[in-house]
Amino acid sequence: MEKVAIFIDGSNLYKGLVQHLGADYRLNFMEFIGILTAGRRLLRAYYYNAPLPPEDAAAKAHQSFLNYLKRVPYVSVRLGRLERRPEGFVEKGVDIQIAIDMLRLAYANAYDIAILVSGDGDFAEVVRVVQDLGKQVENTTFQALSSHRLAQQADRFYPLDNFPWERLRAQVLPTDPGPGEEG
Repeated sequence: MEKVAIFIDGSNLYKGLVQHLGADYRLNFMEFIGILTAGRRLLRAYYYNAPLPPEDAAAKAHQSFLNYLKRVPYVSVRLGRLERRPEGFVEKGVDIQIAIDMLRLAYANAYDIAILVSGDGDFAEVVRVVQDLGKQVENTTFQALSSHRLAQQADRFYPLDNFPWERLRAQVLPTDPGPGEEG
């Protein structure tokens, strides 16, 4: 059975989810990973992001989300950093972490197929090298965020737009009040 490693560009996925489903949408990561693996054996899903600065209004919720992900089986959270610039914060170190992990694990023969959840065209060259190491690479992201260059380099591209998003919505447990509800 083919072994799959999933590499998720968290900022790219979040941006697509907000654009397509709204800021209040909550993703069931176990179900999402299940759809991506499509019956193949999962090595691990790697989720890459940068923690928000403490002064950001969403920092507490973001940290809570990262803590949740750390408890999801077979998910590893890899964090970069945010650097302050005149135009705001810029995510640093995330793309290079994704590239290093894809290459390191391909070289170690840890997976047969890499699934890259990102629309960043800068990954096209990394995908080519991973393919040269004998691995297949699938690419998925929302169509509006996709890079033609990356999608063309991948062995297979499929847009996230057509995923069953209602089925992938995280359920709020009765003991866990949602926004505006009392517990």
